[in-house]
Amino acid sequence: MILKAFAEFLKKSNEKDSSTVLLALWLKNKLSQPVEDNVDKVIHEEISIVFEKDNEYRFEGKSKTGKALLKSLYNFALSYEQQKFTRWVHNLKASDFKKLYDWIIL
Repeated sequence: MILKAFAEFLKKSNEKDSSTVLLALWLKNKLSQPVEDNVDKVIHEEISIVFEKDNEYRFEGKSKTGKALLKSLYNFALSYEQQKFTRWVHNLKASDFKKLYDWIIL
């Protein structure tokens, strides 16, 4: 259910943004808002946000389950990024590589 909620968020997001950046934004938003549903409840229960200096932050699992959840979300974000790359490559034509080669040589 959590991966499904994150997948829905990715679908609505800008394709140009990195999915790992979007994951961080999604988690930060979920953790900064009050609990509204079961997804929020699990995220609040299992993941914490640790603020560091200069507005930097990171996420930590509160338990073994939370760490596994973070790892699963991160791996899902990476697989989504791979899927975007695969779609991009699939839409290329041989002539596109010639243009790229000419650009690199110049």
